[in-house]
Amino acid sequence: MRTTSARKLIGGAQLATSTVEGVALSTIVLQATVEVGLPESTVGMILAAGAASAMLLALPLGHLADRWGLGRATALFAVVGASALVGYAVMGSPAGFGVAAIAFAVAQSSSAAARQALAVVGAPPQDRLVIRATMHTLLNVGIGVGTVIGAILAATGLGPNVRVAYGVGAMVMAATAAVALALPRRPHRPTRSTGSPVATAWRDPRFALASGLAAVIQLTMPVLAVILPLWLIHRTAAPMWLPGVALAVNTILVIAFQRPTAARVATPQATSRAAVAAAVGLAVAGMLLAASGAGTSPGVVVAIVVAGIAALTLGEVCGGIATWRVALDDVPAEAEGRYQAAFAMSTGLARITGPALALPLVMTLGPAGWLIITTVMALACLGIAGLARSQSVVRRRIERDAIPELVRPATPASLTTRPAHHRDSDRCAA
Repeated sequence: MRTTSARKLIGGAQLATSTVEGVALSTIVLQATVEVGLPESTVGMILAAGAASAMLLALPLGHLADRWGLGRATALFAVVGASALVGYAVMGSPAGFGVAAIAFAVAQSSSAAARQALAVVGAPPQDRLVIRATMHTLLNVGIGVGTVIGAILAATGLGPNVRVAYGVGAMVMAATAAVALALPRRPHRPTRSTGSPVATAWRDPRFALASGLAAVIQLTMPVLAVILPLWLIHRTAAPMWLPGVALAVNTILVIAFQRPTAARVATPQATSRAAVAAAVGLAVAGMLLAASGAGTSPGVVVAIVVAGIAALTLGEVCGGIATWRVALDDVPAEAEGRYQAAFAMSTGLARITGPALALPLVMTLGPAGWLIITTVMALACLGIAGLARSQSVVRRRIERDAIPELVRPATPASLTTRPAHHRDSDRCAA
């Protein structure tokens, strides 16, 4: 099987799995609270525990993927995810829901990291960023499609309809496990490590700093999924359908521009410019979203929010691509799994801190909260720009130091070993 064919299969698995995830994300809270009767606070705590578990287990499971093989690890995580969906379908108690939710969160986070690593295995370094952008685009498409399916299921009735959807989703994820096992295996020689899996990834200072900044930049996710909907409903004159439109606008823009943008960010200088553009976009988004609270006309609020979402998406796309370039460009091939898993921890951290810290800040301070959050995110983008510039300086220095050795003319050994008077006699004889 050719590499391009294998990559298409991985992309198909990414699309299918993220569609199932979108269905689950858009229905599970309603199913647990309305049909099963679990308290909202209990559901929130269980989902937070799932996100925290996924973050804490990311590196050990990434290390396992590197040692065991990315294809087999991807299949294992898909099977765990399928089992969790079966648990969703039969859940009837808080304990059952808790086990299923934590298993699903861990499986989805780990399988996404493994698929990202699997997709770039064997690809030239200059192509990896575009491949990662393509995988992220497929993720967005799948979640968007799954969310629409979930909304239709919720509108036509929860209960049996959603349980059937979870069963179908489990079969889809089992099929993706079979696809992962069918992929050709590459010779794998894990490197010896003197430290733990955690130390292996995090002892790279540039990677660690870039991943920390990525957690701040990825607050765009809880902003879109949690903070903005509550802000629009409770603090603005926006119509009830605006949160859904805002998410749709973001999804469409990401799908349209992420891959072309990644293709243009091919050098450290371009990476720095992309990060600066992201900082500007996030700053503008903060001002627009803050201003939405002052609008009294629904039409004005809609216009302001849509413009703010466009600016926020600019920050999300350019900031994400710049961060991937800085953090993951120089990852050793034999450590792709653990580095991808370590980088995925930034996503989990953003999903936890967004509702826990950013949401109370916005809902308490109002417009000032928006300005504080987006300013912090913009500063994180500028930090990525600084890392990219330092990377450019280092590479230019290496190239400059290598030039004299490459262009210096070779001196014949006879001229460096023969005495001076011999050279003079040769010249006279000539």
